[in-house]
Amino acid sequence: MTRTGTSIALALLAGTWALPFAAPPAFAQVTLDNVLGAPLPGGLTASPADGRVAWVSNERGVRNILIAERAGDGWSTRKLTNFAKDNGYELDRIAWAAKGSVLLYTGGGSLEGGGPINPESLVTGPLSKEIFAQKPGEAARSFGAGEGPTASPVDGRFVFTRGGQLWIADVNASGPAVQLIRDRGNSGGPVWSPDGSKLAFLSRRREGHVLLGIYDFTSKQISWVSPSTDRDASPRWSPDGKRIAWIRTPPTASQLMYVFRGKREGTPWSIWVADVASGKSAPVWTADAGAGSVFQPVEDGTTLLWTANDRLVFPWEKTRWLRLYSIPAQGGQPVALTPDGSELFAAELDRARTGVIFSSNAADDDHRHLWEVAAAGGTPRPITRGASIEDMPVVGGDGALYALHATARNPMQPVLVSRDGAMKPVYAASDAASFPAKDLVEPQRVVFQSSDNMPVHGQLFMPPGKASGPRPAILFFHGGPPRQMLLGWHPMGPYARFYAMNQFLASQGYVVLSVNFRGGTGYGMDWREALDFAEAGASEVRDIAGAVAYLKGRGDIDPRRIGAYGMSYGGIMTALALSKLPGDFAAGVDMAGVHNWTSFLPYLTAPGAPPELARIATASSAISSAKDWRAPVLFIHGDDDRAVVFSQTVEMIGALNDAGGKVQVEQFVLPGEVHDFVLHSNWLKAYGRTQEFLQRKLMNAK
Repeated sequence: MTRTGTSIALALLAGTWALPFAAPPAFAQVTLDNVLGAPLPGGLTASPADGRVAWVSNERGVRNILIAERAGDGWSTRKLTNFAKDNGYELDRIAWAAKGSVLLYTGGGSLEGGGPINPESLVTGPLSKEIFAQKPGEAARSFGAGEGPTASPVDGRFVFTRGGQLWIADVNASGPAVQLIRDRGNSGGPVWSPDGSKLAFLSRRREGHVLLGIYDFTSKQISWVSPSTDRDASPRWSPDGKRIAWIRTPPTASQLMYVFRGKREGTPWSIWVADVASGKSAPVWTADAGAGSVFQPVEDGTTLLWTANDRLVFPWEKTRWLRLYSIPAQGGQPVALTPDGSELFAAELDRARTGVIFSSNAADDDHRHLWEVAAAGGTPRPITRGASIEDMPVVGGDGALYALHATARNPMQPVLVSRDGAMKPVYAASDAASFPAKDLVEPQRVVFQSSDNMPVHGQLFMPPGKASGPRPAILFFHGGPPRQMLLGWHPMGPYARFYAMNQFLASQGYVVLSVNFRGGTGYGMDWREALDFAEAGASEVRDIAGAVAYLKGRGDIDPRRIGAYGMSYGGIMTALALSKLPGDFAAGVDMAGVHNWTSFLPYLTAPGAPPELARIATASSAISSAKDWRAPVLFIHGDDDRAVVFSQTVEMIGALNDAGGKVQVEQFVLPGEVHDFVLHSNWLKAYGRTQEFLQRKLMNAK
């Protein structure tokens, strides 16, 4: 490491990092430390009994569960947990138990799965997932290893998953958790019946099918509901607990024909309903052939809702857009609930359970807003509007509506939303006053043409102030790929950090174009399920080419100083940019990207796989063009990545070395870190190295 690099790293570790390069004085208030220090709220959940709301707040890597409740005309917020260190200790799956008197949650481990993690390389061992129950003001009680607690609606019992099996415990009893079911499959997805007498669950069998089971607490027996070779999902009880509905998707021989595309049509999925007492079941609705025949869930996980007026609400892409529909529980013609030509991101029943509150980009595809509609059908009514983002709505036991809210300059925060659209924050972070909101820029909506004449959406971050000449530019590519960057702070943690980094780079004088490339959400099924995408042809390279052409055509960009960066699928896009379009880029930062589809996707070379699949996948990979790569590159990767194995970066660097070593390769490896870094300090380090690299290769380039 150079002396400059060493000083940067030491400053990062001390939490005092600032640019070693002179920045324009007017923009000096925007630093990596303060813009990345924005609190990241998640897991918003409202009490079923009163007006309290809880969520996980990640403030500079210190995660705590906060509870807010009304106090006069304002709000009183207190911590349920009292963690004080950025150590990667995750908190997840908050659930209200014992009629709202206790909170359950999972602590430790990684939200990516794959077992314990050790991002700090502690000699004492890794962080494992553990189940906790805690009353406000009292110490947490551990129920041992496990995840995903689900509370009974009538008493203190709850179930959770441990080792692929369901366990049960009671927050009001002193005894430990005990195993509830011993199943030959991996059991999960538990759903309590309304009276707490039964538990529906899913059993994922190693043969590929998924069964729906119902455990009866009185008989202590399991009843399998219409077992088949299909994959059952999303069980939902009727309000009276006498019936159960679920989603059923059939197996197809083409399931392995490409991972990232090929899902526009298939054998139609269906909704089934069973009478629990008799066991009789039947499909009450089946998707039409063609568009929408392949099931697509909502981003927040919503798949099936059962209303108080006996209707089933579900997502469907019949019009090639993800919308909500409803049918009578006995079957019938579906009624569209959400607007056509727009995407659905989250949905929740209102207090009466006869209406739906949902988030959508209807009428504004660069923002998200809250809407409401009767479950039986009618005209959707917007609740919020304007240049802001509202998402992840939840409804409390008192009928109050909460959501996450942000603007272009103000990060996500939980708010109380009135039906006229007024929003009141329920919490302000301790360092909110020092956040540089006024110094951030308002990104601009842009739409340009890909090289194959497809419209590509993006957000353009223009540096503040007047330029003395053509500026350096950076293309940013998000992860996923089924994600969408917005004209404001994102409700998902990693994407909020991406947005923060784009703001920081703009403050340093770069023109940043965030590209919502094909394969992403927000623009309909055909855009998400792009043809010849990823391992099937790398059609996304055409979006990169279009973005470069757009920048060069502006007249205010130095075409010799265009760079790229991104993480996860954004790392893939960066590597494709540098390898497939080598004459257009001066530098790139590739974070946790896939570089060889053939080694990443085992099905491509499995016995019996058509050789043509592997040939196309190899040609669609950056590694196939290693010999053409010219621009210097910085690779950043955690070596305990469970989503994109670290060997992908090893393989790519090896290929560049074998191609003659003419590419300047720099590395920043994070031992023990996972895909979406769990340590805030590692985000600071990674982005600090990114800025320092881009400063040398783009900003200071002659």
